[in-house]
Amino acid sequence: MAALSSCGGGKKPAAAEETALSPSDSLISVLAEMEKGGKTIFGHHDDPVYGHSWKYEEGRSDVLETSGKYPGMMSWDLGRLELGDSVNLDGVPFDLMRREVLAQNARGGVNTFSWHLYSPGENVDSWNVSDTTIVHRMVNDPAVKALYREQLERLAAWFNSLKTPEGEKVAVIFRPWHEHTGGWFWWGAKNCSVEDYKGLWREMREVFDREGVDNVVWAYSPDRVVSEEQYMERYPGDEYVDVMGTDVYHFNGEEGLETYKADASRSLGIVRKLAGEHGKIAAFTETGLEGVTMPGWYSEVLLPLLKENPVAYAVVWRNAHDKPEHYYVPFKGHPSENDFKKFTNDSIIVMASK
Repeated sequence: MAALSSCGGGKKPAAAEETALSPSDSLISVLAEMEKGGKTIFGHHDDPVYGHSWKYEEGRSDVLETSGKYPGMMSWDLGRLELGDSVNLDGVPFDLMRREVLAQNARGGVNTFSWHLYSPGENVDSWNVSDTTIVHRMVNDPAVKALYREQLERLAAWFNSLKTPEGEKVAVIFRPWHEHTGGWFWWGAKNCSVEDYKGLWREMREVFDREGVDNVVWAYSPDRVVSEEQYMERYPGDEYVDVMGTDVYHFNGEEGLETYKADASRSLGIVRKLAGEHGKIAAFTETGLEGVTMPGWYSEVLLPLLKENPVAYAVVWRNAHDKPEHYYVPFKGHPSENDFKKFTNDSIIVMASK
């Protein structure tokens, strides 16, 4: 992969040094170098395919238009790929996603994926928690397990299809079964046992390994946690994980500021400690303040958190084109535009070239 750019400079990984590594190992080495150097790659979900007031306009990006650079990391979701659909749950065509993944790789950036899937067989969306037997059946019922494996085969084929024009696989981060410490997904802690949750990871890795997927870096990301014990309760094992992260959002603006800072600092502290002990990469896998309602949020809230808790990357969620208040980075003309540019120009923040 190409090198990311940072206003703070620093040694850039040379492609020649990576040739002996698998695609996933090459990406892990880049992430480790970022973390070791005190740099944080900034990421944004669905950044180049739609924004606050536009969609599917080639060359556009709210981050690019406010900061002058693309995010160092593009975040994507594979929900509905398991159904054989041509578009994901937010309407993004998978062919377009693949093109943008390759474009991000070509400009020196990184890509990460979540998976808000529909349950095998019944096609229950990720947020429908009325049936608490789904995960148990996926892991233990032969018929449902077979359907789950079909879903995994579709994902494995898609990851294997991420190749440069020269035929080289593009390494990406995959973050399945995220925010499982909450109860809003059917794989959450309230809806399945510890052993069944870990079984989802075992089945997934068995299929991916069988299908020859060697370009995936695996990320484990609970929602905010209060202890190391809570974080590790459903950890599938070192053999299944490369990145240890956490998802912590800022709710309720000024009123919720101290709660966010405390929760994020505690969770990131736990992540960094455990990642160090287990030889993994530490990351802030999802965060953000919806509507960016605090004008100085990026430079006065997020940036100090990242400086106090160095991690390899931090990702904020999407700027929806069809929900005017649902956005996480400023767009052109937003009151926080200059603050966001200040944030992206800081020496620890890593962006991709234009």
